[in-house]
Amino acid sequence: MTIQSFEIYTANGYAGDLVDSGPRVIQTGILTSASVGFGMALKRDTSVDRGCAVGSDSGAVYAITQREYNHEAGVRPSTGNDTTYLETESVSMIRQGYLYVELTGATAIAAGEALHVDNVTGAFTKVAVAGDVVACTNVFADEAGVSGDIIKVRIDIA
Repeated sequence: MTIQSFEIYTANGYAGDLVDSGPRVIQTGILTSASVGFGMALKRDTSVDRGCAVGSDSGAVYAITQREYNHEAGVRPSTGNDTTYLETESVSMIRQGYLYVELTGATAIAAGEALHVDNVTGAFTKVAVAGDVVACTNVFADEAGVSGDIIKVRIDIA
């Protein structure tokens, strides 16, 4: 008898996916800056009611963009990172709880360490703090990872 091996949709998830159904604080904001992908850092923008922009406020991340399945995939089958929130769109974001993000940069991270964020792109990394990269004060890796890995992180309300 032939043994079949199925290897589709076997990853933990994609950037911006919820980890589980545990307690969390979520809300909707209005994106006031350039487009942003799923699982990216946002800061508060008080110039608009419920406004948010890409990046952090001196390392304090206001929220992380959450994946919404009502966005149309750019390719079929979906690669999981084909869509973004556009400027002036409503953004689903998580303020406290666990979420998956994609780690960027050449430096690995260990579980329990604080992440760094690129304030231009909103991407999470562990490369050295310099220029646009700042240390997060409220986002921590829940598992180890290297560049390109989708890792579980915890955000706390700053």
